[in-house]
Amino acid sequence: VVNWDDALDQVTVQLGDRTIVLWINNSTARVNGVETAIEPANPAVTPIIVPPGRTVLPLRFIAENLGCEVSWNPATREVTVIYPKK
Repeated sequence: VVNWDDALDQVTVQLGDRTIVLWINNSTARVNGVETAIEPANPAVTPIIVPPGRTVLPLRFIAENLGCEVSWNPATREVTVIYPKK
């Protein structure tokens, strides 16, 4: 389940017993109540809104925190997400 709170610029993602809360332009999220850096090595990685009003979220962060395996193929520029993580 994905919910948007316009008043807080907040996205909540829930799957099973996992809840991730992210805020637009904020490099910290809350995963099951624990403050977590989205990308510790790069604080520029944040959820954003792009015209005409689309919310862009950090896929790797969300997928891995929902228990998925994420891989990147640079040759084909392809992301693979496998749920549940093996």
